[in-house]
Amino acid sequence: MTYEQYLDKVYGCFLGKTVAGTMGAPYEGIKMPLELQFKPEMINTMLPNDDLDLQVLWLDVVKKYGEDFTSYDLQKVFCENCDYSPGEYAIMRKNYEKGIYPPESGRFCNDFYIQGMGCPIRSEIWACLYPAQPGKAADMSARDGVLDHEGESVYAERFFAALESFAFFEDDLDCLIQSALSVVPADAKIRTLITDTRAWCREYEDVKQVLARILHKYGHPDCTNLFQNIGITLTALLKGNLDLIKTSMDALNCGFDTDCTCATAGAVIGVIRGAKSLIEEYDLGDVKFVLGVNSPDHTDSVYDLSVEIAELGAYFSPDVVEGAPEVAFVFEKRDPLTFTVAYPEGPSISFGQTKTVVLTVQNTTAQEVITSLTIDGFGAQIVRGVGLSAGESLEIPLEFSVDADARELFEKNIVHLTYALDGKEYGYNFGLSGAALWKVTGPIWKTDPVCTTEALLAVPNYWHLFGGVQHDGDSTDVVRRFHLNFAPDTDTEYLCEQELFAAPDQNGKYVQEVFVQEQDSFTMDDLFGFKGPCVAYLSRVLLCPEDMEVCVQVGHSAPFVLYINGEKIAERKVCDTWTAENVHVQGVKLKKGENRIVLRLTRVNADAKYNLIFSKGPTCASHYVCMGSVNPKHF
Repeated sequence: MTYEQYLDKVYGCFLGKTVAGTMGAPYEGIKMPLELQFKPEMINTMLPNDDLDLQVLWLDVVKKYGEDFTSYDLQKVFCENCDYSPGEYAIMRKNYEKGIYPPESGRFCNDFYIQGMGCPIRSEIWACLYPAQPGKAADMSARDGVLDHEGESVYAERFFAALESFAFFEDDLDCLIQSALSVVPADAKIRTLITDTRAWCREYEDVKQVLARILHKYGHPDCTNLFQNIGITLTALLKGNLDLIKTSMDALNCGFDTDCTCATAGAVIGVIRGAKSLIEEYDLGDVKFVLGVNSPDHTDSVYDLSVEIAELGAYFSPDVVEGAPEVAFVFEKRDPLTFTVAYPEGPSISFGQTKTVVLTVQNTTAQEVITSLTIDGFGAQIVRGVGLSAGESLEIPLEFSVDADARELFEKNIVHLTYALDGKEYGYNFGLSGAALWKVTGPIWKTDPVCTTEALLAVPNYWHLFGGVQHDGDSTDVVRRFHLNFAPDTDTEYLCEQELFAAPDQNGKYVQEVFVQEQDSFTMDDLFGFKGPCVAYLSRVLLCPEDMEVCVQVGHSAPFVLYINGEKIAERKVCDTWTAENVHVQGVKLKKGENRIVLRLTRVNADAKYNLIFSKGPTCASHYVCMGSVNPKHF
């Protein structure tokens, strides 16, 4: 294609994304079908959107390093230039601050958001940089996706990057979808979703009928979960006849992650039709975008942004784009040695553990590199000679240990790598996540009625105790419940401080063990093998570097009470669908040094999952990583 045709499609892509994303943004999170009608004021004022923000940062990275950029480069520019951190972004940022980089940053502590829309919405830049090269576009998008996701979300970004790359030379949507499936693994769940959605779109005329079937099979309570949203986007595209407004309104009226579904659909239409067609039909004028990240070397013009991308894309794709202006790109050289870190046993470490970290060192130069690598931090002081020929790499297994009797362990543990070459010093850091340490007291349970020795001796047989049971149902229900189930012992509201904050005692009334919490979330099954309804107490001495005021986020699917330094901070008596942040308590004060944290957990059914996070605010805020735990042996 000519450069003019190519630029028109790149401009159309980001024009469609900006306009459609603005239409959907005010309704993000409404998980019900809507009947909104289009009004011109819906696109009169462009709104900021992370769908576009992060792609501008990615452009900065690619302009700096060329095709030699890494996932770490993307993570670094995000964490240094984006102030907001919703959902998986907060998890990725927390991992970055602890020295945990992609792909580990996309999965560690990320069990709730791992299938979110955060990376499928960032596909366009890769397609526009690699028109008609769907495999290359998909592979580049995967470097992006693993920052804050794993598996299905990464496959979804690959799918859209490939579809949009194909769309530079193909305008049949069904053909585009089929072709883009070539970059999705055969056993991926998203492949089944895409296949189902195409079939339902052929079977049903009404978009809402297709939506009902998507939600019946793939619905999720999180408005940002990818499966329902990818289905909505494809449905709107397949039913929209490449009409930007109709397609966007169909996506919007399906609800859920509406800024994302509208924006992606708009981008696909923009690539297919080009900017000139959109501007003429919808009288769009000179569209501006609002940037929510720190990237000052851009204007606010969607056209100017498109020119930046097109110039770079034409440089990468000279066999695809003809007649491009000659732009001299000078990319920054990588350091002579690059490093990646793998955690075969996971990036978490605790008291009494030894963890192996595999450090891969690669020579990026065209000549042999001989130097000494100094590894310093977290108890390690190693000087290792390294000699690598051009392009050669070397794996170095490293072991890190924490003494079983050590008194404290902090969450953030950074290891520093340094080396010198030709009189210049270079460095790299990575880290291990210190586990949270709790003392578990429990399980605490009872029967209903309570059959103590004294109660049994006071009646002819235990059947006489059933008369006082308050329970729905007839006497058969009461008896079978007694025989087949437990009840949590909720009579004691709070065990005494002396019992909770003493070293674990195996001779006491309740079994006491140490629970090593490696990731943010945990279940009651992680605490002990007891399967029935019960109460358990988790007690922890939290270390803070200074007096702090924090927001406490609690995820729970079963009742809990949270105490901090003897004060009840939060309580929920109901079960809920677990999320990473069901409860937010602002203005909680922690003191410098030791803070006593108690979680009183009540399991009433098989599903009892929790997490406890200290963040810098209630929403879209980053998490603290400066805290630590006292070893329960030293309570």
